[in-house]
Amino acid sequence: MFKTILVHVDLSAHAPARMRWAATLAHIHQAHLVGAAMFGVSRAIFPLGYASRPGTLEASYFDPLAQNARRALAQFDEIARQMQVAHEARFVCDQADDGLAQLARFADLVVVSQDDPDEALPDLAVHLPEYVILNSARPVLVVPRTDPAPAANPDVLVAWDGSKEASRAVSAAVPLLRHAGTVTVAALTGPDLAAAEVQSQQADLQQFLGRHGIAPRMLVRDPQQDAGHALLDLAAELGCGVLVMGCYGHGKMRELCLGGASRTVLADARIPVLLAH
Repeated sequence: MFKTILVHVDLSAHAPARMRWAATLAHIHQAHLVGAAMFGVSRAIFPLGYASRPGTLEASYFDPLAQNARRALAQFDEIARQMQVAHEARFVCDQADDGLAQLARFADLVVVSQDDPDEALPDLAVHLPEYVILNSARPVLVVPRTDPAPAANPDVLVAWDGSKEASRAVSAAVPLLRHAGTVTVAALTGPDLAAAEVQSQQADLQQFLGRHGIAPRMLVRDPQQDAGHALLDLAAELGCGVLVMGCYGHGKMRELCLGGASRTVLADARIPVLLAH
């Protein structure tokens, strides 16, 4: 079960949908919901927290940031109360990326929104979902910018390639899979993954999930396009409401760079995606 769910809280257009998804999951799993709003300034600047002196130049610059965070937390509190979940609001004196990644280490699941080019500054903004995924060691549910209504028992597609990242994603998603309508485990074969190898793993994977009360449908496909779009197309074909997959970092800059399939899914998904690294 998810016992602690962390959700990113801000004033973006996508925040209400993100918070409702988090609250719905908290209600289903009887979890404690933590809403974290970021001050927006590195904790290195205010290592002991932010406290301004009225009338100072410092206050004129930083107080509006603090007020925005508190306004966002008030919105979070209202949604959580409406959905009747145990919750707490956290004002975090840090930037969004590091602050959320640090706090995520003490949660079972983190809920963020997909990057939205209409709200971000492409040349300056950190890609928050991938940063949290690669720097917190926790599964992250990324709610798409289409802002779908939360689903209590969605059909779920699980991407499987036998890697440690895929294994972590499956394990991390077990609480979600136990409440799914149906679970389909899909292996996309190709030059790097032979169908015979996938077939040899199916029994062990089915037994592992079966011990958690999950009876998956196993599916093997030879994609005719890149893996990321093939997974998204398959999820749409099956009518799945959530995709589960491992997230891959590449090269020495792995804390900032994702592999092709991960990046494609994070950019183009129109359903929530649970990723683990």
